Amino acid sequence: MILGGGSAQAFPNVGVNLKSAIESRAAEPEIKKETQSFKFGLLGSFEFKTVKHRFEADWKGVLSRIVDESGAYESCTSGAADCPPHMRRWRELLEELKGLPPQVQLARLNKSINRMVSYVDDDKIFGQVDYWASPGEVLRGKGDCEDYATIKFWSLLELGFRNDQLRLAVVRDTRRRLMHAVVTVEIEERTYVLDSLFDHPVEQQHILKYEPIFSANLNSQWGHIVTRKIRVGFLDQIEERTRARVIKASVRKSVPPLKKSTRVKYERQSLNQNSNFVDWT
Repeated sequence: MILGGGSAQAFPNVGVNLKSAIESRAAEPEIKKETQSFKFGLLGSFEFKTVKHRFEADWKGVLSRIVDESGAYESCTSGAADCPPHMRRWRELLEELKGLPPQVQLARLNKSINRMVSYVDDDKIFGQVDYWASPGEVLRGKGDCEDYATIKFWSLLELGFRNDQLRLAVVRDTRRRLMHAVVTVEIEERTYVLDSLFDHPVEQQHILKYEPIFSANLNSQWGHIVTRKIRVGFLDQIEERTRARVIKASVRKSVPPLKKSTRVKYERQSLNQNSNFVDWT
């Protein structure tokens, strides 16, 4: 099997703090200077559009099968009596999620799909080392990581998310030392990761154990390069954005000006609160 995975229930909470990771790195002012105007790609990478990537055929193949199945999706949504139970459950979920706030849609969709599918390797399901299954195939109840990602990607499109907000990404999990696949969603300059290994959407800066290799949406594909210098610059940029949000939030409040010592303490506490996160390994 090329891509790895597992069920959400199999990976316990092992909290890690982003702020601590930033503060513990070596001081490298030249990196900050070089990367302060750099446009970072997915998951803190350098990204570039590409064609003929090794995962291109897999991605285009599953999109083609989705188009072939689209009539069945519409039929199930219309209440067809012959709609398979697994397909009906998915279509009902999408109907329930329509109109809800985006973050609520992400959370409920991710958890629900993780519960609908049991992780099983491709060779045991399809007799192939690697096979990217369509929603109709994976909703029979079994799939691996890219199958979870594919149905989440398509579900988000049906819920009204724009194609340019979405990516299916093949990543290298540096802790488990294997390949994995996730979906990423950009909302208001924040990028969330939907993963089969955990139920809650997580902002990308909190899961940098993943190094992206390939990502794609309906009409574009990207290759990715990750280096230590790029990641340090990415963390610096995230830290500065977080500080700006804290200051902006404090300005909105109608409160007396704080003394300098108190203000510094408040900003540090706010940064620490905003940078606490949960990372599943």
